[in-house]
Parts: sequence; structure tokens; C-alpha cells
Amino acid sequence: MECHRVVSLVAVAVVLLLRWPALSSAQAPVSRTITVDSQGGGDFWSVQSAVNFVPDGNREWVRIHVRAGSYTEKVIIPAEKGYILLEGDGSWNTDINFNDYAGAHVRSRGDTSPTYKSATFTVLADDFIARNITFKNTHNAHDKINKSQAVAALVRGDRNAFYGCAFHSFQDTLCDDLGRHHFSDCFIEGGIDFIFGYGQSIYDGCTIVSNMPPSYGQNPGSVTAHGRVDASDPGGFVFKGGEVRGTGRQYLGRAWNEYATVVYYHVNMSSIIVPQGWEAWKADGETNNVVFAEVGCTGPGSNMTGRVPWEKQLSELEVEKFVDMSYIDDGWIGEQPY
Repeated sequence: MECHRVVSLVAVAVVLLLRWPALSSAQAPVSRTITVDSQGGGDFWSVQSAVNFVPDGNREWVRIHVRAGSYTEKVIIPAEKGYILLEGDGSWNTDINFNDYAGAHVRSRGDTSPTYKSATFTVLADDFIARNITFKNTHNAHDKINKSQAVAALVRGDRNAFYGCAFHSFQDTLCDDLGRHHFSDCFIEGGIDFIFGYGQSIYDGCTIVSNMPPSYGQNPGSVTAHGRVDASDPGGFVFKGGEVRGTGRQYLGRAWNEYATVVYYHVNMSSIIVPQGWEAWKADGETNNVVFAEVGCTGPGSNMTGRVPWEKQLSELEVEKFVDMSYIDDGWIGEQPY
């Protein structure tokens, strides 16, 4: 019996040893840490200076730690500077902010959209992570009467992830533009199309807050505006858990194009959601290919009695396709550094 017990313990130990390296080695190491401190106690005073220091063609994870403070600057992560981990001292302590709006930019032929130019923070690189930091566009912080597109963050890289981050603006807060993205435990605040773009993203346990003022009366805003153009295009916003709350009235989404795709899964919805739920917008009259759906949601705003007749009723297999992490993840999330 004792011999059998020893053999069993050795077998268990071997199994654990075999498993442990596989788990630990999958997580990528951070090659170095750069510190940003607005008071001068770090390697750089500004976030952009730290980003510029990362070499072009970088292939090793670099942590840029931004110490508590408010950093008033526009920041761009260029396409050639991948593998950056941007880390704050908590979204309530560390923010990057700027006051800009689309109307301040003139668009010439072939130029970038003025809306995109308004972004406080822009990610063009693949393999980017942000943790525990806030991105703000302060243009519409107080006066929401003269509204304008004012982007807090524009996310255009593939394999981009945001953990415990916050995004604040009013119109077009978060441009989830292109690529596969993971937003986990984030706070996103806005009033009109405040999560928009063509991205393929999962919003996991996020808090979505409407800041529509009473002066707008019964004119609803829209939480999302997804822009998928064709059936062959990737893309779709999936909200898993979390909540939608705030002030004013909101559509869950409006279709920017005829293949717009948005799914709410087990989300708690407050009474700010209008009964019809969705707006056809640019897909008006062509809603057959729009995939707008709700599954297992709760709260007063989840009452589907008055929903538009073209809202999709998904099968279990279709739901699984959207809510499983494989929708965005082929292994890249598990390989991220912490």
C-alpha cells in the first residue's frame, strides 16, 4: 500500500510539473519598464515622450508605467511600435486628457477623418495593452448643447486589450475601429454613438454609462454604432455581463451599415433603454443582414416587448460563436504579460 501511495504521489507531482511550465511559459515577460511622472520623478515627463523612446520594430514587451496624475496631451502609439503595455496607477488616479473635436480639423481629399483626428489617445499598433488608466476628451465635458464628435480613444491595432480602463466623452467616445480587441472591467461614458467602429471586440463585465442631459428630452442617443459593411468582413461588438445605466434615453445600437453586428449577453440594463431597443439608421429598409441581438439580459431596460421586429433571435450555436473567447482570441490573450 505504501509503495502504491508513493508511486501515486510521484505521478501527481510529475503531472503538476508538466502543467506548471506550460502555464507559466505562455505568459510573455516584460523586457523593461519606463516610468512617466508629471512631477519629474520618472524617466519622462510625458506619455508621448515615453512612447517615442520605444524603438521602431519593437518585438519585446515594454511597460510604460504612468504614475498618478493628469496628463494633458495627445498620445499616438504608431503602427511600428508594438508590444507596449501602458499602465496607470488606477483609472481613478491616472488620466490622459485633451480638448479636441472634429470641427477643429479640415478634411482634404484622401485625408484622415476629422473625427479620428480629434482622438485624445490613438493606437495604431498591433499587440498593445492598457491597464488601469483613463482616457478623456474634455471637449463636451460641460456643454453638450453644441455637440461634436470628440473621441477619447481610437483603437485600430489587432490584438489590443484594455483592462480596468475608463473612457470619457459625449459624442463618439470610443472608436473601436479595426482589429480584435478585448475590453475587460472597463468604464465607458458617453451619449451619442459612444462606442462605434468596425472592430471585432468583446466587452467583458464593462460598465456602460449614458451622460445624456435632460435638455435632450425624449431624443435618444445610441450606445453603439457598428459599421460592418459586408458579410465577408470580420467585426461585431459583444457585451458579456456588466451593465448599461445613466441618464437620458438610449438605443442599444444603430446600424452604421447593413451588416452591423452587436450582441448583448447577460447584461443588466436600466430603464434608459428605449422600448424599441434598436434603430435602423443607415440600414433603413435593408435590415435583413443586421445582427442586433439580446440574450439573457436583466433589468427594466431588458423588456423586449416593444423591440423592433427585425431584431435577431439567435440559436444556441450562434450565441456561442459570439460569446466564446475564440471569437477574438486564437491564443494571444493568454500570452500577454501581466
